[in-house]
Amino acid sequence: MRCGRYAPSPTGSLHLGNLRTALLAWLQTRLVGGRFILRIDDLDLPRNREGATEQIISDLRWLGLDWDEGPDVGGPRGPYFQQFRTDLYRQQFGKLLERRLVYPCSCSRKDIRLAQSAPHPDSGTTVYPGTCRPAGAAGFPVSQHPDTQSRAWRFLTAGLRIDCVDRLLGGRTQSLESEVGDFVVQRRNGMFAYQFATVADDGLMGVTDIVRGADLVDSMPRQAALFDSLGFARPDFWHVPLMQDQHGGRMSKRDGSESLQKWRRGGYSPDFVVGMLAHSAGIIDRNWPVSCQELLAQTTVQHFCNVLVACEPAQTVTPDQNGQSG
Repeated sequence: MRCGRYAPSPTGSLHLGNLRTALLAWLQTRLVGGRFILRIDDLDLPRNREGATEQIISDLRWLGLDWDEGPDVGGPRGPYFQQFRTDLYRQQFGKLLERRLVYPCSCSRKDIRLAQSAPHPDSGTTVYPGTCRPAGAAGFPVSQHPDTQSRAWRFLTAGLRIDCVDRLLGGRTQSLESEVGDFVVQRRNGMFAYQFATVADDGLMGVTDIVRGADLVDSMPRQAALFDSLGFARPDFWHVPLMQDQHGGRMSKRDGSESLQKWRRGGYSPDFVVGMLAHSAGIIDRNWPVSCQELLAQTTVQHFCNVLVACEPAQTVTPDQNGQSG
């Protein structure tokens, strides 16, 4: 059975862009008769906001979305909060240790900047120069790795060329060693990095389809490499266009970009908001109220793929600008 998921971080209220991605992730899964998982990606504890998880669940439920597994309904693949999955991450990390695919690194960000004279011209990011990489480009054997207190662990990318395909954006090839470098999978403080934790979660939960914002497409090759190294089948990736704020910029939780609360307080119905989001993605051809279940009934997998391939980033409107209520 196919399986999809939505994995928000509880760092603030969901904005319309988050909600549209959630709607598209849910719709893609339901169209293929799959099971849908809600997972709370709260591993970065200092950034979590009190009450955010409850608000996320409330907003998604109000919109009409449902899930088969999640923090409020349970399920066989829990826990559904990342902060409680650390033991599972350690087990998966052990696979990389055994295969000598990781090594400890004591470099600071400043050290890396100084060692690398310029950022990579295509990505604008600094490529790790391999300062702490073991001789022969092989990680330390489990029984011989040195004292690693206050050290990060990096994933070896020596010679790795990754070919992967996005269902909407097409194929992508990346030489991880030259374009990214050995990337961190466990931080100095012992916290597992996003790239590693999300792959471990998706692999263990049997996720077959990942629908998420196009801003994360650069993570796809790294995550494909981790899926391969951990022995999980690669999922299908669907990187959907982002919604933009009123000024054409990226929406952000931190600046309160069009949170659902404005629409709920303004008296708008869930069907109205769903219709607006579906129309902005091209799923329906009119900005018209529609429930999640009605949207599911009138959409096909082929139509879903076709319109999202052609979809451009959409600019949101505010309740005041819209001039309608449901």
